Amino acid sequence: MVSAVFGLVAVLSFLALQGVLDGYHRAMNEVFERYGSFAARRPAVPLIIGLVLLGGISFGLFNVKKEADLEKLWVEQNSRVVEEKEFFDSRFSCLNFVRINVTLSGFSFGGISRLEAVTITPRDGKDYNLVHAMDALKSSITPLYDNLTMTRTINGKTYNFRENDFCERPVVPDYIKSGTDPLKNKNFISWGYSKYANCALEALNAPPELRLPDGWGIDWLPCLKLSALDCFKEGGDFDYPPALKLLEQEALSGLRIAQIAVIPNGNCQTEVRRNYTALNIDENTVNELVQGVTGLSRLLLTWGYSWRKSYAGMTNQQVLDHINAALRFGKSADPNPTNPQIVDCLSGTQPCCMTWFGAHSPTLTSLGSLKYDASGNITEIKGLRWAGNNFHQRHPVWESYISNLLGTSFQEKQREQLTKDWEAHMINELDPLRQHQPSTIFGDKNIYGDLQLEFNMWRSSEDIISDANKTPVWQIVLSGILVSIYSFLAFVNFKDPVHSFTWLALTGMVVVSLAVIAGFGFSAAIGIKLTPLAGSVVPFLTLGLGIDDVFVLVSVLRNYLKDPSLKDITSKVPEAEMRMTTALAGPSVVLTTFSVLASFFISSLSPMPIVRWFCWQMGITATLHTLGMLLIFIPIMAIDARRVKANVCDPYLWLLCGIRKKENLEGPLASKDSPGNFSGHVTGTSFVSRAVAKYYAPLFENNLFKVVVLVLFSALLAVTTYLGFEKVEHGLLLSDITLKGSYQNTFAVVTEGKFLSYQINYVTRDIDFARNQENLLKIYETMQSNLSYWTPPQPRVLEASVLGNIMVYTANSRPDIKTVPVNVSGIPLFTIPVDVFDQTQQAWSSTPIGIFSLPDYYCEDKTTKEHLDCFTTTFKPNLRVAATKTSIFIEHLGAETEPNLRMIRQTRKIADQMNAEIGENVAYVYGYPFLFFEQYLHSSRNLYIVVGFALLGVFVAVLIFQFSIVISFLIVIVLLMVDLEVYGFIYVIGAKLNSLSLVNLGIVIGMAAELTYLARAFLMVEGTRNYRVGKALEWTLEPLLHGFGTQVVATLPLVFLKYHAFRIYYFAMFAVMGVLSFLNGFVLLPVLLSWFGPPALPSHIPVASTHGFSHVDEDQKGDKEMVETEPAQDMDLRP
Repeated sequence: MVSAVFGLVAVLSFLALQGVLDGYHRAMNEVFERYGSFAARRPAVPLIIGLVLLGGISFGLFNVKKEADLEKLWVEQNSRVVEEKEFFDSRFSCLNFVRINVTLSGFSFGGISRLEAVTITPRDGKDYNLVHAMDALKSSITPLYDNLTMTRTINGKTYNFRENDFCERPVVPDYIKSGTDPLKNKNFISWGYSKYANCALEALNAPPELRLPDGWGIDWLPCLKLSALDCFKEGGDFDYPPALKLLEQEALSGLRIAQIAVIPNGNCQTEVRRNYTALNIDENTVNELVQGVTGLSRLLLTWGYSWRKSYAGMTNQQVLDHINAALRFGKSADPNPTNPQIVDCLSGTQPCCMTWFGAHSPTLTSLGSLKYDASGNITEIKGLRWAGNNFHQRHPVWESYISNLLGTSFQEKQREQLTKDWEAHMINELDPLRQHQPSTIFGDKNIYGDLQLEFNMWRSSEDIISDANKTPVWQIVLSGILVSIYSFLAFVNFKDPVHSFTWLALTGMVVVSLAVIAGFGFSAAIGIKLTPLAGSVVPFLTLGLGIDDVFVLVSVLRNYLKDPSLKDITSKVPEAEMRMTTALAGPSVVLTTFSVLASFFISSLSPMPIVRWFCWQMGITATLHTLGMLLIFIPIMAIDARRVKANVCDPYLWLLCGIRKKENLEGPLASKDSPGNFSGHVTGTSFVSRAVAKYYAPLFENNLFKVVVLVLFSALLAVTTYLGFEKVEHGLLLSDITLKGSYQNTFAVVTEGKFLSYQINYVTRDIDFARNQENLLKIYETMQSNLSYWTPPQPRVLEASVLGNIMVYTANSRPDIKTVPVNVSGIPLFTIPVDVFDQTQQAWSSTPIGIFSLPDYYCEDKTTKEHLDCFTTTFKPNLRVAATKTSIFIEHLGAETEPNLRMIRQTRKIADQMNAEIGENVAYVYGYPFLFFEQYLHSSRNLYIVVGFALLGVFVAVLIFQFSIVISFLIVIVLLMVDLEVYGFIYVIGAKLNSLSLVNLGIVIGMAAELTYLARAFLMVEGTRNYRVGKALEWTLEPLLHGFGTQVVATLPLVFLKYHAFRIYYFAMFAVMGVLSFLNGFVLLPVLLSWFGPPALPSHIPVASTHGFSHVDEDQKGDKEMVETEPAQDMDLRP
């Protein structure tokens, strides 16, 4: 009983809602009819309003701005990586700027780096000898540092810039710089060290020419770089300061000067003390300076390359053995950072891969195409990589450096241009090598002709985006020409030039073009930046979608102008024709727009800025296109209808057919008050319409045909759904979005396939660093042990951390501090007492290693939280370490999505678990993979959201403008099927699921919504379902077939875009969308309508016909009865 009541209530509610929709339908029809009548009588009024509106909006183009920043375009918003990026950038993008004081001056280095890289790989499958390849790498890189100069005239002065003017390198503190007067130059430590070293050399009877010159000191340090050359002596053959090379000289018995300087010699210490005392320095300061000289001596001992083996003369296997031995030795290193392995390396007993300052080097990051044996030894290396960092133009260190060099303040734009000019200079140096030009060492017949050099600069990605941001003018012109030709052929009528509508169709294309311009203008006016996606795709897509409405409107008007029941020779105003045209086609045009708007604005939920801005621009352009259709094109239609009623030929045919044709008064005439007909039962006038009526429409009266259609489409849906959910990969390779054959593209191809390592950072934030030492030690060791698959054995996480470096300093230089032993995962470590931690850290900050580490930590005032310089030579009680970053080199990644996602999940899981154990948000993991692969963690969820909301939007739009719940459900079902089929075809065309394809899957909902024209025609025709489907096909298939054709020709020039990604994700994917939408709309949807279609909508307009009035009750009459009641003589279809 209860279920029956509920069922009755549901039925009554449905009928009530349908009744409301019927009433709404009548009101909507009346609105469009009245507008059609008004446009017919006074076309100038809406025409002027539309032209002023769209023309005025177009002036926004003067405010257009382009975006070429990769991070601003491609980093996912509304995810945890955004907050993590903001924290990282705010702490480490503008790092410690050290002010000049009495004793020291210097700057930190680091921040945002402008990366540059060079790779050497075998060419065309040729043999690869490692010694030969390392020689090639060294020969390619050395000129960049030692020879390459760029001459620029600035403010009337000429400057010669070199790589050392741009690269990131530790800035040397005054106390170890050169100079003969330490009181003036403040270089007390280097001055004292030279005295001490020369004393030791003299005591050991070293030749006088080996002594350090007066005023010896270090004025610059090597640039930050990474390569396999660091495993060998040849790593010091370039970009190594002369002052440090002096220390590399052998003085006696194979000992370097740097080694001799640390040999205990009481007499020399006394000599140094005497020299300091002679400067009238107080005794306490003298003691500190002597201690500083001793500390510098130990430090310089660990620097340099002379203790390393040379690869010259080695065989390929010996090079492999050397690297393998160095890696094995690195694995055996004491996990306690206070026992550095460099001591064993200096003895020459073990091969080591170290940086120039004695820290473990992430050697595997510089090696490519590795193969291993069962024991884990490398058996093959077929790629070498060099990487370096240049300063970002916004970095305060480089800003100060370049301003001091030029003697004037240099603005950011000028600094940016200078860095780009230098990178362009490097590109010009390297590109001939990449192209094997005959005059280079990589020429086909020259020494390295068997090797392939590839390279990349920071500006390379910006150059790609800037180039892609260029409007593809000739492709847009070609698109316009092709659509114009298609439109001309579709509407030309040489037999009856009065009813030829080429002028009207081509004018419609002009209106669509104006809407595109206005769309860009409005977007620019409200601050939406122009992106490569918008500039390269929006014009083609809008033209393809917009011209569809033109075809529908012109086709409907053409049929009504040829309807004998509407011909009225007493009036030249086409009021009845325009009223009927806008009543029938107007709601469908607006419905299509709303569907497109729904799909684009809902797709703008995508968290990717480049996609979001594209969707906004398309949504804005679609809105302005609809305004253009209503305010400009419909009045122009009314004007052209007057031409037809005046028997004036199509203006484009005047040369062939003359201006006016003799009137043909044959056929029945309607009075000027004739309202027209919404339910005529006739074939169309064109060849296509007649063919549809004769051959295609009757198929839908055959149930067997309909069953076959349903089976075939079900099979297609099953196959494509399987492909979509099981075979489609997630991601987008850099090689896919770079120009084929460009140096950016070939570099991307090499690095994606051969070099599988990235650097990430473990970031601590806003914690009491001193009190969390033990927690941090646990975190670092947990990361090291649980990420053994991803992280190399050396450098260890703790070794690379700020805390690890402070521990080394404490153990070696502060015996006065009583440390607290702790055991972490079986490793004996220690912490620094909390009450002396700040003093120890601040003292460490002024040591060379402390200065090297300045980029890796951030300090603030304990009370105000304001940023403070971490570098200090006097104790600041309010200064505290507030954040740190520890570089971790991750292996086995590459460019494929899945390994990067596994790494992100695993590293985050460990970090989050450690935070939970500690009880506060201590740290997180962040880096390049997190920035650009985060989106794929929830791309499936984003897909469901975008498609689901797009379908909901279309359902509401169809309900509002088609006035039928059943039709709304059927349309949504077909659109969902189209979307699933397109999803499967992503795999077929070789694309992947990413932000581009994801948004396309939302867009396809709006594009495919044009099949609602068929549904509206079905609703407007009375009769049985089969009969109404046939008439709807007869009425709508031709204009929508032309719409599909124009969409193809409008987007065809996308094939000629330079960028492969645009061709795949826009031309290929749009072509698939168009074909599948058309097939589902005009094969499957008619089947569904013939089985489940709702009754015809009621019309408040009487049915006028020369054959009388005809109403058929679908519930009472079958197909046979319908055929019997059809008029003997058909007339043009008017749904």
